[in-house]
Order: sequence, then C-alpha cells, then structure tokens
Amino acid sequence: MIDDIFLFVNIVQQQSLTKAAAKLGIPTATVSRRLKHLEEQLGSKLIHRSARAFTLSSQGDIFYNAY
Repeated sequence: MIDDIFLFVNIVQQQSLTKAAAKLGIPTATVSRRLKHLEEQLGSKLIHRSARAFTLSSQGDIFYNAY
C-alpha cells in the first residue's frame, strides 16, 4: 500500500495520471489500476477524473494532506 500512496502523491503533484506515469517510468494503465486499487482499499474515491478533468475529492484532499 505504501507504493500506492507514493503513486497517489505523485499523481496529485503532477496533476495528471499520464504525467505521473511518465515521471515514474511506468505505463499509464498501471497508474490507473493502482489508483483504483488504493481507492478500493480505502473505500473512498480520491480523484475525480475524466479525459479532460482532474480534481481531488474531499477525501482525496484530506488523504493527500496527511502525506
């Protein structure tokens, strides 16, 4: 789970799953899958995302600020 938290922090810092994937040198699909897994483990949506939008949910904001 620690790796997924590190990944989540990078996604927020980059404001993009694609940019985080490029920075970390892993496929975007892997980033998306691991974020989904983290959200499932926590039981909460952390990021609202679509093809054009990226926003933290209120729970995502709290979780990000905790790390």
